[in-house]
Amino acid sequence: MRLRSLVFLTMLISIFALSFSGCVDDQTSEAQDIEADAIVYIDQYEFHPYSTSISSGDTVKWINNDSVAFIIKGNLVGGNSFQSPTLRKNDTFTYTFEDIGTYKYELVTHPWTKGGQIVVE
Repeated sequence: MRLRSLVFLTMLISIFALSFSGCVDDQTSEAQDIEADAIVYIDQYEFHPYSTSISSGDTVKWINNDSVAFIIKGNLVGGNSFQSPTLRKNDTFTYTFEDIGTYKYELVTHPWTKGGQIVVE
């Protein structure tokens, strides 16, 4: 009986892990197909360029060039906020900015690193 329980538990964990990994891949692969008005690269724990100016309605794409996984989180002071899924090497995340203002963003998983900003005019 104990062996059956162990086998069943192992199967459940495997199914959960496979279905979860499929969800993460779908989020990032969809973002890779979206056209962007500006691109920001994550390289050596920094955003390149640090600051980007765009127009309202423009889309920004972040591309992770590092071998470390990151989550990006940003917000407009007193306004909208956004957060990426976990971005592994070569994964992308896109966000369309509607509200005018300056959005500050950072690597949530590495808060000691320098953040970036998007200026929406």
